[in-house]
Amino acid sequence: MKSDRTVANNTLSFQKLLSNSSDFQTSDLTAGERQYRLYYLDTMIEFAIVRDHIIQPLLVHKDVSVRQAVPILHVIETELLAEATMALMEGKTIVQVEGEATLYLFGTAMNKERSINIPVNERVLRGSNEALIENLDTNLNLMRKLIATPDLVVRYYRIGRRSNTKIAILYLKSIVNEDIVKELDRRLVSIDIDYIEAPGFIQELMDEKSFSLFPQMLVTERPDRVRSYLMDGKVAILTNGSPDGLILPVSFWAFFQSPDDYQINWLLGSTFRILRIFCFIIAISLPGAYVAMVTFDPRILPFEIALTLQSSMQFIAMPAVLEAVSMLLILEILREATIRLPSPIGQTIGVVGGIVIGTVVVQSNLVSNTMVVVVAFTGIASFIIPSYEMSSAARLLPYPFIFMSAILGLIGLELAYLFVLAHLSRLHMMGVPYFYTGLNGGSMRDTLIRAPIWRLRTRAKESLTNNKVRIRNPRGWEK
Repeated sequence: MKSDRTVANNTLSFQKLLSNSSDFQTSDLTAGERQYRLYYLDTMIEFAIVRDHIIQPLLVHKDVSVRQAVPILHVIETELLAEATMALMEGKTIVQVEGEATLYLFGTAMNKERSINIPVNERVLRGSNEALIENLDTNLNLMRKLIATPDLVVRYYRIGRRSNTKIAILYLKSIVNEDIVKELDRRLVSIDIDYIEAPGFIQELMDEKSFSLFPQMLVTERPDRVRSYLMDGKVAILTNGSPDGLILPVSFWAFFQSPDDYQINWLLGSTFRILRIFCFIIAISLPGAYVAMVTFDPRILPFEIALTLQSSMQFIAMPAVLEAVSMLLILEILREATIRLPSPIGQTIGVVGGIVIGTVVVQSNLVSNTMVVVVAFTGIASFIIPSYEMSSAARLLPYPFIFMSAILGLIGLELAYLFVLAHLSRLHMMGVPYFYTGLNGGSMRDTLIRAPIWRLRTRAKESLTNNKVRIRNPRGWEK
């Protein structure tokens, strides 16, 4: 639908397109022989900008065109009412001259956003202290500053019939695999939904295995981490209104990497990474192993440890499987209560609740001392995982391990491991194997361990990039 030459008719059209919203306003002014009408949403514009940079120049420069009269602000010309309506919702002010069909769109949006702050969920000891915020333009500005190359490509999308959420994908053209970009484009364009709540909606709508507990995209709030993955040939998704970015494709091992690993000695970085993987194994299987050994196979334990377990369970009437499940549920309740309550109260509940409940259940002979230690160690092991999504998976996986161990003992524990490994081996994201790359030759240099920087000469295999070399002469001074 095109614009009318009469401002009164256009006003009626805008009111209809905006469902007679009360914040849609118009202002008229006359300069010489010309009559102007301004259209805007008063909840979206900065009135000072409209007054100083649009109204006053139009009143002063009476004999020139609108574009010439207002040279400071960026202006777009259109005759399409749909495009103009979208501009209104973005905070633009529309100027029309009576008798002309052209609509002039000026950027006058009100900028109310929080300042760039330190990362909250991905704190590191060394490295950048800047975090992404909810404003997409600000986030793109951060990324442009960190990656000062014309090779950085930004592509916009609009998703959501009603929310019309603005999304940007970022990649380095000379490094990225074009097939991955095409597949990502196909999936984003095919999303037909009223609104999206990023990044959770995008993850679920694009995951290849919808019923997998394991995250298939990496979520981060750190611009420096987004930069490092872009340099590896991956693609980032940033969404307006969300302080988190999505990285894809990634492997299972990426969720155990931390920016700290690359800021310290490679031996320490490798040690901490192996520790995280080891803690993940403990977090998912330690309660199950305890149930299997107590219920079926206590003889495999050293005699002194077996006696200790027997003495701690002597007056416990509850089966080991119920002990493990009930204590894990109590741990989850305490964890959720700590997160949802205000910070001062939440910390008190976490400490006092854990001490009181742990003491009471042991003294009342509901659970054994050893089970309290096992569950506490399991909870702490899950906290060490840098990714919240992978940590959440580690919180749910112990339950099938416990039930398999309660039924079949250590054989059940081994079967549970087999099912998890088979599931991980079948996972793919954008055609990239999820689990295989970390165990394949040179890729182990930056998955299970963190090799010295001068050994990381090639990019990660899951990026499927043709530009594999990223370090050419790292220690040229040794010649």
